[in-house]
Amino acid sequence: MADEEKDTLHLNTSAEPEDDTPDEYAENHEEIAKLKAAQEAAAKANNTAGQVVYVPKEHIGELPLLELHDIYKIYKMGTEEVHANDGITINIYDGEFVAIVGKSGSGKSTLMNIIGALDVPTSGRYLINGQDTSSMSDDELAAIRNKKIGFIFQQYNLLPKDNLLDNVCLPLLYAGIPKQERKERAMRQLERVGLSEKWMQKPAQLSGGQQQRVSIARALAGDPELILADEPTGALDSKTSRQVLGFLKDINADGNTIVMITHDNSIALEAKRIVRISDGKVVYDGTAEDYAKLI
Repeated sequence: MADEEKDTLHLNTSAEPEDDTPDEYAENHEEIAKLKAAQEAAAKANNTAGQVVYVPKEHIGELPLLELHDIYKIYKMGTEEVHANDGITINIYDGEFVAIVGKSGSGKSTLMNIIGALDVPTSGRYLINGQDTSSMSDDELAAIRNKKIGFIFQQYNLLPKDNLLDNVCLPLLYAGIPKQERKERAMRQLERVGLSEKWMQKPAQLSGGQQQRVSIARALAGDPELILADEPTGALDSKTSRQVLGFLKDINADGNTIVMITHDNSIALEAKRIVRISDGKVVYDGTAEDYAKLI
């Protein structure tokens, strides 16, 4: 594999503020007002001020897998400061399926880059299994990404000249796994997503849904502690999107922790828990069931 091809695995992960997008992605301010009111009521009921740090009932008493404490990401835009993330505090626990949802410019992509160890906050602390990543060097962040996080991208980011097996082997190559073990582990993951018989094919020979399944297999190959899915259905039609979401639910049922980034409420509702971001702040953090009642 050429080095420039390998680099495509981390394309489209810039931590810059999000660009303007069409009106269909614009914020629904009435919806945000309802969510804020619900969060304020929860804070009052718990005798706390500001954001309630949500803990799922089944994880009470556990140590979080991911801890984000008062995260700020601030960009200089001329003489002004843009707070892409503005004091975000959330905990995510082992085995959860969490959707982080927000419209254009909400700060969700910036938060994704911090969670994915692709960027560090301006201030605040981000811990994975108690390990603070907030002030790590680029090399240290790369090691965290390679060992602890599996990425699923909207555009798949598969290497067009390599067959499916070599694509799934890629994170194992970065991790220094011996060649034979790489192939065995990659084949197991292709089998898991129903594509082991197509291992010799190139990505262009597959449908979009099949390519995303290869991306899921690649994310799983390194046995990461976290699967981070960035708009995983954004390039798919509605039927194929449901199929891919079904695979994500299946791997979550197998015990994998999934954090999914999306702008689409209907996609977010497929998760078990939803964190809604608006103007760089958390305006809702709770169950998908309760979220559905508010939007």
